[in-house]
Amino acid sequence: MATVQQAKEILAQSQASGMIRDVIAERCGKTKADAVWDTAAEKLAAITEQYPDIPKGEQMHAKGIFNAAALYQALQTQIPEQAMALITEGMKRYALETAKKFQKMVRMPCGKLIFMKGFAFGAKTMFGESGGFRQQMIRADRNELRFDVLDCPYVRYLTALGCPEIAPLFCENDVYTYSNLDGIRFERSETLGQGGTKCDFHLKRIGRK
Repeated sequence: MATVQQAKEILAQSQASGMIRDVIAERCGKTKADAVWDTAAEKLAAITEQYPDIPKGEQMHAKGIFNAAALYQALQTQIPEQAMALITEGMKRYALETAKKFQKMVRMPCGKLIFMKGFAFGAKTMFGESGGFRQQMIRADRNELRFDVLDCPYVRYLTALGCPEIAPLFCENDVYTYSNLDGIRFERSETLGQGGTKCDFHLKRIGRK
């Protein structure tokens, strides 16, 4: 459980939350952004009180989920007519910045291979059962990764917190992050967050270096 001050510090440590705040300030002014931030801290403190015992493997995901939920709920309180547009733009901005880092990686010698190995490892660990996911691994080798996510903590938590409508934003951020990397083909035809029966991830290395 976090106090409101501790919740503010948690938000401040998050680059994604900071980018959402930046978007709010740009569109609505600093005063309104500060008001949203203060309200989000209150919301986040309440959420952490509701979920005091998150399993260790889920904590990384829960932090991002709870921050986004708190900011969205604060936006609904402070600027309801712009809430979805503002959080969508902020999360997209963060995903595009993340994409730049991965793009730099895949352009390095053996970068695509390193990326594929790292993604496969993450799929089996951070995005496996210990991370709160249920999945079926179909193929994982140096050139191709294919797996289906059958149960997702992002959808579960956001639904429980009353804002399932922002779950698709996390799905869309995968597209912004991975779909334009040099030498990597990213495909997905459906996601749980967008109403599908699974998240069918498929990544393929199309270069050999």
